Amino acid sequence: MATRKISDLTLLGVDQVSSSDTLLLLDNSDPTDQNKRSAVGSIFTAVPSGTYTAPGVRFEGKTATGVFSETQGQVGLAMGNARLNLQKVGTTLNIQARDDADTNLDFTISAQGTGKIRLGSILAVNDLNFIVPNSIDETKVAKFSSVNLVAGLTNIYSFPSNQGLTNTTDELVTLKATQTLEGKTIVSPVFTGDVSVVNIASSGNTTLGSDSADSLTVNATSNFATAATFSNSLVINQGMTVTGDMAMNSHIDMVDDKIIKMGTDDDLQIAYTNSTDASTITDTSTNGLTISSADIALNSGATKFVKANATNTIVYHNDAARITTSATGINIGGAIDAVTSITGSGDIAIATNKFTLDSANGNAVFGGNITGGGNVTASSGTTFQLGSTSSAKLGVGRAASTYNLEVEGSIYSTGSTIIAGNGTAGKFILQKAVAGIGLHFTDNTGTDQMVLNSAGNLGVGKNPSAKVDISGNSNIDGDLAVTTTNPAAGVGGKITAREIVLTDAQTGSTSTLNASTSAGVSRGRVYFLSN
Repeated sequence: MATRKISDLTLLGVDQVSSSDTLLLLDNSDPTDQNKRSAVGSIFTAVPSGTYTAPGVRFEGKTATGVFSETQGQVGLAMGNARLNLQKVGTTLNIQARDDADTNLDFTISAQGTGKIRLGSILAVNDLNFIVPNSIDETKVAKFSSVNLVAGLTNIYSFPSNQGLTNTTDELVTLKATQTLEGKTIVSPVFTGDVSVVNIASSGNTTLGSDSADSLTVNATSNFATAATFSNSLVINQGMTVTGDMAMNSHIDMVDDKIIKMGTDDDLQIAYTNSTDASTITDTSTNGLTISSADIALNSGATKFVKANATNTIVYHNDAARITTSATGINIGGAIDAVTSITGSGDIAIATNKFTLDSANGNAVFGGNITGGGNVTASSGTTFQLGSTSSAKLGVGRAASTYNLEVEGSIYSTGSTIIAGNGTAGKFILQKAVAGIGLHFTDNTGTDQMVLNSAGNLGVGKNPSAKVDISGNSNIDGDLAVTTTNPAAGVGGKITAREIVLTDAQTGSTSTLNASTSAGVSRGRVYFLSN
């Protein structure tokens, strides 16, 4: 090969050099063997360690700037008087910034623009060296300390979300600094000094004062959104308005002459008046007062008045049951002294064989007296019957002892017919109850029209003086027979008249018999009308 100048050799670029490429070396220690070579990779594995003032690898024109390694396990970057050491100590890899010209040297790691510095492992910082300075004024410094933490316990602090805030800038709360807290929940706080609060929202227990000598003054309108417990007497000097339910675990004690009012218009009032020693419940509502309970009792001390439940209702008199309801009706434990009316559709049974009202057919059976001040009325279009046999008796104004109907007083009827009689007896009897009195038939004014006197004489239009005594004209449509009382003795059979007029019903001709008739004998024929 022809001799070539080094300048004539091909110049390789940075990205064209391989660690296996060979470099020619001149060994000055052995003048006899001056032809040596070495791979590029071998050259860089034999870089001098150097020091931070004389780096093993230095940059052109910068003798104190480069890379050095003063001890095993240590790599340093030299930058004049400053250096950055990366060294493994035990199980820790330390990065240290040093500068012989400055006592204090800041170490800043900055990402470009809005880029972030990200750590792939847990960041542990010595709390003596963990400070946060203000980016503008470094005299403003925050330092974090773990001196108060419990050994062996990992404490996790979570930052609250700023979501929903108009300004997402927030502040950490400190113990002694004056700060304004917003939207905070404090669990079990203890305040040893004065607390000035504009608004309080508490979700836990709150104790104000340590004993009865302490006081709480609330000048503003108070709102208890949930249950409030007052362990001692509650004094309200003005009116109290309650918009929800009140649950009382003890008594309501009110002074005399005060009223409990309920309803917007005070429709229900409960009051006690001391002067009259009287209690009243007054209801003025439209639909009245309703008392509802599974078991209701009205007592005066131990004396019961009314007791009611789902099984029955009992009305007492002097602690004795008088009216008891049941599933089928009522039971009466005493006499019914006065009744205006009883209306119902079911059975009524009072004692055995005393009074029974059968709802199936409407029959009522009375085993004793019926006394009332009202009416006994039959429904329109139905039959009303007293008694079911011929021995049944009804008394009006008196007890019926002998006859089926006995009346003490007058009988008045607006009907037009009285029907009586018995086919077995074969007769209809009108019998006077007292001997020596007459039977009178009168008009609406009480004037006699027909009289059957005590002697048995019948008078029509007059008081009779004979067995039949008629005042006024009479008509007989049929035969008139006059019999003798004693034909043998010639007694009876007389017709006495001033004048007898005989009329021929066919021709209308008449014949008169009177005292002027010859010998008082008429030989004319007597005719009677035949209709």
